[in-house]
Amino acid sequence: MKPVDSGDTTTDAFLGGRVRLLQPRRGHRVGLDAALLQALVPAETEGLLVDLGTGVGAIAFSLAARLSHAKVIGVENNPAMIALGRAALDLPENAGFAGRVTLLEGDVTARRPERETYGLADGGACWVLMNPPFAMPDEGRVSPDPHRAAAHVGDADTLANWIRTASGLLGQGGRLGIVHRADALPRLLQALGQGWGAIAVIAVHPHADEPANRVLVTATKGNRAPFRLAPPLVLHESDGRWTEAAGPVLAGEASLTL
Repeated sequence: MKPVDSGDTTTDAFLGGRVRLLQPRRGHRVGLDAALLQALVPAETEGLLVDLGTGVGAIAFSLAARLSHAKVIGVENNPAMIALGRAALDLPENAGFAGRVTLLEGDVTARRPERETYGLADGGACWVLMNPPFAMPDEGRVSPDPHRAAAHVGDADTLANWIRTASGLLGQGGRLGIVHRADALPRLLQALGQGWGAIAVIAVHPHADEPANRVLVTATKGNRAPFRLAPPLVLHESDGRWTEAAGPVLAGEASLTL
């Protein structure tokens, strides 16, 4: 489905048409990372899930659309993105899951007392998902668009701060899911530090003969199980089609087992 243009905003089908998003026509746009990240959560999952840095709500909406017995909270510090997300929840195409999604405006890296002021309590989530800013300020050109820059560029403490928040939100045995650049995997594993186990990694390759450019990582709070490197996910066939493994995932028809 082609985007429906309304001035500076488009209405876009996502996850095989299961959800509709309202997005800025320019600047940061939802892409493959969101579709891959939401697929880490098994379809039978129940309980509360939290999406940190939810933007316009793509991951939060996708989780609620796929998981019929789950409630989802999305947290975002950009009021313009939150406004688009809340408006999208009123679209008739999203009516089937909108009542199970809450979007909160707040700082993902805030400490517990501040998080509680905007409605985010510790200890109740079974899953926390996050797609944190990938780049450091000295790693290439920073976009002049402020929304794109904020979504893509962090600092030396970004990963540790986001993971600290995730740890607080999760109950014991709760799971964390992250999508990140493949070349930053050592930095990500270092940021996880103590308190996490059963860490598993899927390397995501654009084509079978190309290096991975993304990693999907899960970790369990308070678990001591060893690290595991899962089979890789290849996205494209040589002719550009989605692979048999990737197609159903990106259409919201299958989850990734870790």
